[in-house]
Amino acid sequence: MASRRAVLAAAAGALATLAGCDVPKRSAATWHPAPDVLLPLLTRTVALRDRYAEVLTAFPALQDRLGPLKDDHAAHVVALAREIGLDEHGPMPAASTSAGPVVQDQAAAIKELVGLEKTGQDDATGACLAAPSYRAALLGSIAACRAAHVEILT
Repeated sequence: MASRRAVLAAAAGALATLAGCDVPKRSAATWHPAPDVLLPLLTRTVALRDRYAEVLTAFPALQDRLGPLKDDHAAHVVALAREIGLDEHGPMPAASTSAGPVVQDQAAAIKELVGLEKTGQDDATGACLAAPSYRAALLGSIAACRAAHVEILT
């Protein structure tokens, strides 16, 4: 049986040998986290908020009816940005496609918003069902809010 002194001497020798080796240096690994699964929902929420702003610019008389709905979407943008870890006051992701110019008919503009709200409700509901449970309350409240918006607009 080897003595404790012999084992320590062998370990010290092995360490000395390793210390003298020229181990090739690797470049520092760069970690690129995957984009958050809520990022597309945030992008579409920004687009919906912006569309409300465009409609309100075209039809200022609708401020009392549409202003609170736009404010809801602005609050959703902030809440989603916080959840994702983005600066809520920083630049938000922009939609890749433009919704185009606002139609000149007020009723048609509201009808377009109804369609966008229905699509947004489906987006939020799908995200709620697919997301981890700790995100369900936020996404469920966004989906419910969008359902209420559809009822308000119709």
